[in-house]
Amino acid sequence: MRTFWLYSLARLGIIVAVGLVLFPFLGLNMLMAVSAIVIGALLSYLFLGNMRARVAADIEARVAKRAAEPKKRSADEAAEDRIVDERIGEDDHVSEDGDQNK
Repeated sequence: MRTFWLYSLARLGIIVAVGLVLFPFLGLNMLMAVSAIVIGALLSYLFLGNMRARVAADIEARVAKRAAEPKKRSADEAAEDRIVDERIGEDDHVSEDGDQNK
């Protein structure tokens, strides 16, 4: 998770730096903000590729680890499953013309 935050801070830093460079030319307005975001995104793509690959690998490892662990069911989920199973069982006793066979 640390790599994700470092990558996010690096991207934000690039956008702020580009904004500071553009500020004297464009002033503080929407054009400057959008330009800083677009230019910052392009520079991030060019210069932070290695960091982006590490973040992607970290996220992929976390997802694989979470998928490999058995899901723990809470008491609420177990109760909900029982209710659904009971209702499915009741539906099996309903004939096609809508009468219940109990």
